[in-house]
Amino acid sequence: MEHNFVERNFAVRFLLGFGVIMAMAVVGERLGIGLLEYGVPYGDWIGVAVGAIGVFIAFAAVYTRFDSVYGDRL
Repeated sequence: MEHNFVERNFAVRFLLGFGVIMAMAVVGERLGIGLLEYGVPYGDWIGVAVGAIGVFIAFAAVYTRFDSVYGDRL
């Protein structure tokens, strides 16, 4: 992974990580609010957990693909 420019640059790595954390928070919050509006018990907790895990899994899949395709070229 050291050939990947994201892994070499601290600022890019920090901003990417911060962006993922913010996306997890926003998606989790919106999903939690949506579940509460439908009257799901503990919808806020369930929404935050499912939203955050969903964003993390999507990011991990995209980043793994990015690293395998562009990791050795850069």
